[in-house]
Amino acid sequence: MQSNLKNSLANNRLLLKTLCLLALLSFCFSSSVHAKKKITKPTERAVYHNNQGITFLNQNDIDRAEFEFKTAIELFPDYVEAYNNLGIVYKMRGDYTKAAAQFEYAIKLDRNYAQAYSHLGAVYLAQGKIDDAISTMKKGLKKDSTIADMHYNLGLAYLEKNRIDKNRSWIEMAEREFKTATELDPNLVHVHKTLAEVYASLGEYELAIIRYRLALGNEPQSAELWTKLGNVYLQKGEPYQAQNCFAKAAELKPESIESRMEMGLFYLKEKRYDEAINEFKQLANNNPLNETAWYRLGTAYLSWGEEFTLKGEKMQAQNYYKEAEVALRKAKEINPQMADASYNLGLALLKQGKTLAAQKEWEFTVTIDPKHARALYNLALVYQMQGRLTDCLNTLCRFILTASNQFPIETEAAKQMIKTNDYKCPD
Repeated sequence: MQSNLKNSLANNRLLLKTLCLLALLSFCFSSSVHAKKKITKPTERAVYHNNQGITFLNQNDIDRAEFEFKTAIELFPDYVEAYNNLGIVYKMRGDYTKAAAQFEYAIKLDRNYAQAYSHLGAVYLAQGKIDDAISTMKKGLKKDSTIADMHYNLGLAYLEKNRIDKNRSWIEMAEREFKTATELDPNLVHVHKTLAEVYASLGEYELAIIRYRLALGNEPQSAELWTKLGNVYLQKGEPYQAQNCFAKAAELKPESIESRMEMGLFYLKEKRYDEAINEFKQLANNNPLNETAWYRLGTAYLSWGEEFTLKGEKMQAQNYYKEAEVALRKAKEINPQMADASYNLGLALLKQGKTLAAQKEWEFTVTIDPKHARALYNLALVYQMQGRLTDCLNTLCRFILTASNQFPIETEAAKQMIKTNDYKCPD
């Protein structure tokens, strides 16, 4: 029996040694699998400074936010969120190189930290690295597909790809990402707005209107959104709906230049010249250095003068042509590089019988904009009237090169005249 006891103890010792060996082997195997650095929890003090930084960031106090995030990192060098937040500070300043470095380091510390992918993709997009932006945000969405802003930024990247290579599929992918973003967070006004702009550019006006209406559901006091909605109604061919939107925008923000400008353009399109002139005149008086307001005022007077000319009321027409000249000279004085102002000024002068003055304006127009087709065509006609045939034909050649398909009747007439005179256009 004593012999059996000795054998049993010996076996137990062997079993213990075996178990210890197995445990040791198990420990070594586990260590090799989990070789990458374990993410540890930041200290309470580091968390406090990171949170302080977020508070300052929300208050747009960028300098103090930066200091707090740097303090959090100093207290806990592996603080992933603090690196991400510091990157946001640099991104807000437009220092994309520094921002990218922070986001990249946050990802190095934690490959699953999706927010850093989102911000890094946005930085790449701002730097024009479109493919890098797309691939980065796709990686991020694999980590967490519920980040609405990442879907939005990915949509913007797809739009940029479409701008580069004009492939409609990029727009469809952008639309999908924007819609996903608003499904995740229906209150993202900027996403509804961007999606509305995409739909409007595609001629899908009903969908654009829906998206602007959704945006207005969150920001009903936004004059900008009402103005943009009005523009879509105009494109859709619903002028009175547009008028209501412009009126709402002007009511919300009486000093808004854009909404009043759009209201004036609406009246002009509807040939309600007196109302258009009142809008533009008020704009010009309130913003005397706004060349566009003076240009629109001059154009309205010019158009009204044309209406009276067609009616045979020449004296009234001449009064409006003179008013047009005054307003358009003011626009040109404010911005001498505004080609359309000098072109319309030439028209106003021609209507008053000041042909040489009109010629000078159109010659000036094609100096600042050599591809201004209407100015080139009118100049050619003036040269023809003066008997300057070579100048006329040469200018018609320039007109044909720039007109493209915009002015088919004038282009055909120009080609016929060049052919009749057996003229060869310069290369």
